Amino acid sequence: MTARIFIYLLFVGGCLSCSPPAAVQATSEAAVSDPFELLDARVEGDALVVRVQYSGGGQHDFALVSSGAPTKSIPRQVLLEIRHDSQGDLAKAMIIEERTFDLTPYSDPKNNEVHLRIQGVDDVIVYRYAP
Repeated sequence: MTARIFIYLLFVGGCLSCSPPAAVQATSEAAVSDPFELLDARVEGDALVVRVQYSGGGQHDFALVSSGAPTKSIPRQVLLEIRHDSQGDLAKAMIIEERTFDLTPYSDPKNNEVHLRIQGVDDVIVYRYAP
């Protein structure tokens, strides 16, 4: 029994110093978002309108990206997240503004409704449209 524990600890200890493959590191780096606060989100027609707060003053970009495959449930659920690129802006002004994103790429042609699960939003947001 003691030999098994020793071998297990030797295996685990050796793996602790292992680094993840380059592809895993690149994926996690590509998913980095600069800090911001998502104040609220709502659907207006075919658009997701969010109110965001961030520090800065220069050009800031926001993107709506899928963070997983849509579910097969009816209605379909889409996992989304908003990413922020501050373009290296170090200004300290506190900005609050609305940003709008097109939701049509996330519609399900077989249904007239998709449930949006957005990272940072507690409630499910319902997107209704004409199929």
